[in-house]
Amino acid sequence: MSSWVAIDFETANEHRASPCSVGLAAVDGGRVVDTWSALIQPPVAHRHFNPYNVGIHGISAGDVAAAPEWGAALRDILTFAEGRPLVAHNSGFDMSVIRAACDAEGIAWPEVRYTCSQVVARRTWKLLSYGLAFCMDAAGLSCADHHNAEADARAAAEVMLAAMREAGAASLDELLAKHQIRWGSMTPDGRWRGSQYQGEGERKPVPGADPNADADGELFGLTVCITGTLTSMTRDEAFARLAAAGAQPAENVTKKTNILVSASQTQLKPGDTLSGKAKKAQVLLEAGQDVEVLDEDEFLRRLGS
Repeated sequence: MSSWVAIDFETANEHRASPCSVGLAAVDGGRVVDTWSALIQPPVAHRHFNPYNVGIHGISAGDVAAAPEWGAALRDILTFAEGRPLVAHNSGFDMSVIRAACDAEGIAWPEVRYTCSQVVARRTWKLLSYGLAFCMDAAGLSCADHHNAEADARAAAEVMLAAMREAGAASLDELLAKHQIRWGSMTPDGRWRGSQYQGEGERKPVPGADPNADADGELFGLTVCITGTLTSMTRDEAFARLAAAGAQPAENVTKKTNILVSASQTQLKPGDTLSGKAKKAQVLLEAGQDVEVLDEDEFLRRLGS
């Protein structure tokens, strides 16, 4: 598949059913050929704007007062996509926005095939973080205007194109096959599955976590350490949400740690000064352990996937 569309959503609050902007970037013949973006009036039940989210993307309730509601926005998205598969950086988040917004408005899910540039990046580069800025840097590209939906969609497209060049793949199908990554999908009858690496076998919830958690979740089966003070929730709330997601919360970075959430690293970027625990994670990474550092925003996105 040489023609596809990268997509990115920003949300008004912590609920996935609150899209307030969307950006898309169409790819054909190995390059971005078109982009499009729009503001969205979130579904009525999730229309409040959380100051935390506003602080990230700068969009307020006043900005979307005259914007199309979700049903119209979804039609525009699908018109732009023209049936082509979608790519997102952390597709678990962006695809859950589509599903949740449709559910909130009583709209059937669209028929979509999709994959994730973040999942592909993990098979392409060995990085301390797989946030968009780090992946852009690894691909030799300048960082995007992060949390501008159109810029982030273009950045996700460029990261995927760079990964295709690294793998010598002429299409997304060839790239995913080389990296043992399955396509994700959603259907109008309410079925979906995530786009995931399949080479490591089935992940299992860790002891003490919810065994009925979504096995397609970004944090399922992982051990997660938090350092610093989160602004969006208390430490106890974060630990409870991790357990509900099938993950193991931990107090310290150890050889079992898969993810370190560094609350002090706001919008973590390449070259930032790392906290003590993040430095320890860097040492473990260089020793061959698969460990990743997330800022709070990326942590929240994965909790919701």
